[in-house]
Amino acid sequence: MTNPLKANQQLTQRLQELDSLFEIGKSVTALLDLEAILNSVVKAALTLSQAEESYLLLVDEASGQLYRRAETTWGQAEVKSFWAKVTDPIPERVVNTREPVILSKTENQPEKTPDLNVFSLVNVPLKVGQTVIGVLGINNGHKKRAFTPHDQELLSALADWAAIAIQNAKLYAATKEHGRDLELINHISRMVAGTLEVEQIPRLLIQRTAEIFEAECGSLALIDRERQAIIFQAAYDNQGTEIKSMKDFLMPINQGIVGLVARTGQPYIVNDVRDNPAWSPVVDQLTGFQTKKVIAVPLIVEGEVLGIIELLNKQKEDFTPEDVKLLTLVASSTAIALKNAHQYAALKAANEAIKQAQAQRIATERWTVLGQAAGNLAHRINNSTALVPIAAQHLQEILQDIEMPPTVRKDVNENLDRIRRNTLYTVELAMALLRRFRKFPSEAHDVTALIEKAIEAVNIPPNIRLVSHLDPDLPPVDTSNLLTDAFVEIITNALKMMEDQGGLLRIASFKVGSNVSIQITDTGQGISQDNIGRIFDMFYTTNPQGLGFGLWWVKTFLEQQNGQITVESQFGEGSTFTMTLPGKLPLP
Repeated sequence: MTNPLKANQQLTQRLQELDSLFEIGKSVTALLDLEAILNSVVKAALTLSQAEESYLLLVDEASGQLYRRAETTWGQAEVKSFWAKVTDPIPERVVNTREPVILSKTENQPEKTPDLNVFSLVNVPLKVGQTVIGVLGINNGHKKRAFTPHDQELLSALADWAAIAIQNAKLYAATKEHGRDLELINHISRMVAGTLEVEQIPRLLIQRTAEIFEAECGSLALIDRERQAIIFQAAYDNQGTEIKSMKDFLMPINQGIVGLVARTGQPYIVNDVRDNPAWSPVVDQLTGFQTKKVIAVPLIVEGEVLGIIELLNKQKEDFTPEDVKLLTLVASSTAIALKNAHQYAALKAANEAIKQAQAQRIATERWTVLGQAAGNLAHRINNSTALVPIAAQHLQEILQDIEMPPTVRKDVNENLDRIRRNTLYTVELAMALLRRFRKFPSEAHDVTALIEKAIEAVNIPPNIRLVSHLDPDLPPVDTSNLLTDAFVEIITNALKMMEDQGGLLRIASFKVGSNVSIQITDTGQGISQDNIGRIFDMFYTTNPQGLGFGLWWVKTFLEQQNGQITVESQFGEGSTFTMTLPGKLPLP
């Protein structure tokens, strides 16, 4: 069985690593100077991997040869810059296969990798789309530590950021006459990369991109592998108006230009859709839009096509190959941002699930321990006090034959009655304590019936008006009969808050998704802000006659039932307690 604490620590470490990569990616893509980017990347590679050496090789576009451009070693103050040709077969293999390489020698079997002149290394490709533009590497020469697949994953993620930054810098240097457009493209890349919220990415991306390319509108679509379809996430015109009819529109992956790009992983330009058999008029028929020109590029991370960015109808001229290069840069940043956002969301969800499981386990253990304690306490109270009422009654009967002054007899009888009443009350209190921790069978219950049973069990004074709004279509809830006791506890507390001045007691039930919520509201004196954070603590009470047990028990019981209770209150105006429990899903 997986250790929950260890799993939680591993997830926390992964979240921290993702945050570090996220910050590194933002800083690297914010640079437009190639040398500064290379220096930052090799430093970051060394820090992330704890390797002895890191280095970066770039492919010369004219010759196709690899050149070592930057390297650094652990403890080295400055990064070394190079223009040294590389003939090493390992990085050449990475370029040719477009796949990472991880190698290591062992103490006993160094002959397994006779061409490896270090103990261990990782080389990963720097890719823009399907094109490898360089290799990022780390190695251990003296340190006898082999790298792991996780080291490779971290280095690949850094390489993705580096490839985008390097390509941005190269394009910026080569086309300074298009400086304004490049700055805007870089701004979009940083803007998209600056969020880990998946739903924010389409909104941030599409409007600005359509504006820069002078297109009438643009869209972002993601691939749904299970349904073999493309789902449009968002579409905006260049004025920022959302095309709502496109939201969540599903198109089969074998249709349209977006389908062609999704299947091939290659960008596509059409400057007259009427002459192109790949174009599908379905979207135009849906929206009333008239498509004339299309440019579409894939969102690719580690060779996987995640989706497509599409722009329509460039206004002043046709779409060009230069537009493809620029839009591919935007798409690369967007793809990385989407993948990071999905990973971050998945890690957060897993982390939260572990926390909830731990909280549930603690609540169950606490419930079991307290139930045993309550049973033992009730048993001891019964054993020690059950004979007291009988003895008091017997003593009173014996004293009837003994002469004593009337006033003395009155005092004796009153004291014996008080002993009998208080003892019976103690026994009842012990039995109530035992009941609230007794294991009743859990089964599907009608919440409305339990609420009505609780209302019948309490005495509502004439100066308090009851109003109930109970949803007749609530799903059943898996719980025990003790849920009625929880309702009685909250209702009784509400009545106490209004017993002097009277008021309104409102009980409502309703569905929230698949859950069932019950609200109990009073117009009593309310709870001060100093006390509201403590009312569910055990033994905390503001009532001199109270035990400070009821609200703590309700909270503990609901947690044990996978539910929760919250409170909202304004001092002097009243309080609302909301209890939420998971509804029982119907069988498929």
